[in-house]
This record gives sequence, C-alpha cells and structure tokens, in this order.
Amino acid sequence: MLLKPWHFRCVFSVFLLVCTVGFLKDVSAVPSGWVPNDKLMHLLIFLVLMGLWQLSFYGRTLAGVVLLALYGAAIELAQHFFTSRFGDWWDLLADIAGLALALLLWQLPFWRRFAPAKTLEQA
Repeated sequence: MLLKPWHFRCVFSVFLLVCTVGFLKDVSAVPSGWVPNDKLMHLLIFLVLMGLWQLSFYGRTLAGVVLLALYGAAIELAQHFFTSRFGDWWDLLADIAGLALALLLWQLPFWRRFAPAKTLEQA
C-alpha cells in the first residue's frame, strides 16, 4: 500500500482545521446568493471527514462517529455563543446524515484497498 494511515491523518487534520475556521468565520460580507445550500455543504463536509477518519483510524468507526458528531454539536454551539452566526440544529442533523452516508459508502469494495493489510488478514 502506497499511502499509509499517517498520510490520511495529516490530510484529516488539515481538513478539520480548515473546516473549523470556515464554520466559525464571519460570513456577513459574503453575498447570500453565492453560498450553496448550507445543509448540503454540512452533509458533504462530514461525509469527507468521516471518510478521512476511516482511512486514518481504520477499525475505530464508533469512536469516529461519536467524536465527529460531538464536533458538529460543538461547532453549532460555538456559532451560537461566540460568532455572529446562528447555531442550527438542522445543520447538526445534516452533519449526522453525512456521517451515515460515509459509513454506507465505506461498504463499497473500492475503499477496502486502502485498509491496512493486517486488518484485512484478520477479516
């Protein structure tokens, strides 16, 4: 396998940092017609986060779901209390839907080739 889990962990960390900045950034100057559907963006971001988690920490799926769901809730609370944005529980639902979709897509055989070899031998 050319890519190691630590490669994916680096990408996961950078993507998580960029997402956090994006979620907490003031967007009042951004034209409202420019932003794509907010719920779709949340779904896609959390789909990618969960996919990167699976590639980074293979076999720790439950921990990833719990931690990323808590991250989504924390972002919504932070938006409500610390920014000019509004926390929206529908965004959290979209985040969880993204996690669920990632887990469904993870079942496709394509992703298994990125799994560490020792875990494949155990299966």
